[in-house]
Amino acid sequence: MGARAVVISSLAWGLLSCCFLCSGALGSQRPLRSLPPLPSQAKPRSEPMWMPPKGAEAALAFLYSGDVQRLSGANCSEKYEVRGAEGKAGVPPVLQRAAGTLAQAANFLNMLLQANDIRESSVEEDVEWYQALVRSVAEGDPKAYRALLTFNPAPGASHLQLALQATRMGDETVLQDLSGNKVQEETPGEDLDRPVLQKRVLTNDLRSLDSPKWPRGDGYVGDIQQVKLSPPFLECHEGQLRPGWLVTVSATFYGLKPDLTPEVRGQVQMDIDLQSVDINQCASGPGWYSNTHLCDLNSTQARRMAPPSPAFIPLSYHCQSHPDLSGLQGSTK
Repeated sequence: MGARAVVISSLAWGLLSCCFLCSGALGSQRPLRSLPPLPSQAKPRSEPMWMPPKGAEAALAFLYSGDVQRLSGANCSEKYEVRGAEGKAGVPPVLQRAAGTLAQAANFLNMLLQANDIRESSVEEDVEWYQALVRSVAEGDPKAYRALLTFNPAPGASHLQLALQATRMGDETVLQDLSGNKVQEETPGEDLDRPVLQKRVLTNDLRSLDSPKWPRGDGYVGDIQQVKLSPPFLECHEGQLRPGWLVTVSATFYGLKPDLTPEVRGQVQMDIDLQSVDINQCASGPGWYSNTHLCDLNSTQARRMAPPSPAFIPLSYHCQSHPDLSGLQGSTK
């Protein structure tokens, strides 16, 4: 059987639309996960009908082509996220450094807040320390675009207790205090992934200091497994989609309840620029759109038709016959 080319084109994305909009099978021998279709090619669902957000057509055209001009004149009211981009569970190699930085920052805050409950009532007084922390997080990865540190509001409060943002712009870092912003629905609450925390017992042997409140104390720390990733997205800036795919990497930090069990206190996060990151649909490990090819794994192997590209763009691939099954004829995709 000869090689069967599967070229990334608008027609192909139209054929893959059910993977994005429907949960039914397409008759394949393996589950299919694919890139989303252009909204104009998407098949309508039963009521209520799915409506693409503003700028979706332009955003996906930019994803397929990498052409910044496709975003020209596209209006938006919120960021545009590409769903279904996740590969296998885990942190992609390109984000390992950022994830490690966030895990360490969250653990620093864990230890700071859990060792002294006075810290939680003096957040505003210690703001310079937190400014330094968010700036250091923004420098924690060469691809970092922005870092954000937020403390949860007190019960019933309408504004965040503290929110600091550091944005990198070339050799300049812009530090902003966003504490006056209203609480958003996604403010981290009780973390469902709390079991990943490990309990640590601290024995204070600081004889030269009077600061330890207890000679022994409980603490909880996390690792890179607690780090979460958002879908890739385009930021909406002043009503226009910003040309550059980003992903938010985040980690939650904890204080202690009166019974000394962990309780969510806030979140530290980093937005990473993905525009120079290669998309490989034939890859099998963690990565965006990894293993989203349409090759029949019973008889073929997915092989890329182009070398890696320094851009967040899906490239063409072909389904190559297995050497030991070359005499079998497969169906054409």
